[in-house]
Amino acid sequence: MQTERIDKRADVRVWVLWAFAAALLTTLTRNPLYIFIILLAARVVALRWQLADAPLKLPLWRLGLVILIFSTLFNLLFVHLGQTVLLALPQGWPLLGGPLTLEAAVYGATNGLMLLTLLLVFMTFSNVVPASDLIYLTPRLFHSLGLVLLIALTYVPETRRHWQQIRDAQAIRGHAPRGWRDLRPLLLPLLLGGLERAMTLAEAMVARGYGATAETRQPLLAQLILLLGLGATLGGWLLGYWLGWPGWVLLGSGVLTLLLLIWTLGKRNPARRYEERRWGWREGVLAATAVFPLLCLLPPWPLLDRSSLYYTPYPQVSLPPFDPVIGLALALLAGSGLINHEG
Repeated sequence: MQTERIDKRADVRVWVLWAFAAALLTTLTRNPLYIFIILLAARVVALRWQLADAPLKLPLWRLGLVILIFSTLFNLLFVHLGQTVLLALPQGWPLLGGPLTLEAAVYGATNGLMLLTLLLVFMTFSNVVPASDLIYLTPRLFHSLGLVLLIALTYVPETRRHWQQIRDAQAIRGHAPRGWRDLRPLLLPLLLGGLERAMTLAEAMVARGYGATAETRQPLLAQLILLLGLGATLGGWLLGYWLGWPGWVLLGSGVLTLLLLIWTLGKRNPARRYEERRWGWREGVLAATAVFPLLCLLPPWPLLDRSSLYYTPYPQVSLPPFDPVIGLALALLAGSGLINHEG
């Protein structure tokens, strides 16, 4: 049974690549048709790969409706641009006075759709990648920090499940909370359960020797390289605004120095992985569905019309343009949902 569960999971690195590509493609366009394709692709992937015990289960469509309505009304009430006037408020009203236009409402709805798509992309990533796999991305130098963050990430869904169990138990006993005072029979068991889980976790970590490490001191050369990398990064960031590209080159060299130092010091950490992830054919297909749309849209290909990516309803609203080639490229993000995830 354990082997079957492992085979269903794809490598966490390919999901990071997929989430990065989907989020980047969402921010590259202002066309609501293309953004809606990315939203549908993320939903298909979530339905296909979502874990049974996914930690982030939100009422997506109700939340999306709230985001769209708020974004549309906010832009409609505070941006008085466009030619299609729906309603005119008195000019004496501060901030709200002026014409309410259809163009402002469409622009606000587009912003809401983009925000909803980004939320769905990262929610999909959270629901298809177990929290335990995220520690695989942590450099060996920060293995202890990654373990602490993993415990913090898993504590929230565990507390939510414990809260639901307490509510169900109290409901069986006929307890129906009607106010703040009625929550005390629920909060006290929740607090005691949290303390009990914390003590059990602490005992398990001590039994496995966590924290029983000898104090080590980094060599003087590593400390000097760290100071040099931090100084080059900070200095390049400041000089980039006055000198231009020489400052950004200095910034890049500082970041590269820090990454090499982290990699070198991490090789001295004898951290072991009990479950090695292998890059198979599924991971290759998943990576292709993420990389191919980026290769289609990022370079300025002469045969591809990129003008449809940039849509604005001002000064007068019109139907967004649509390029079938770009639409098909973005639809490839949903290709991972067609893969047999049984392995």
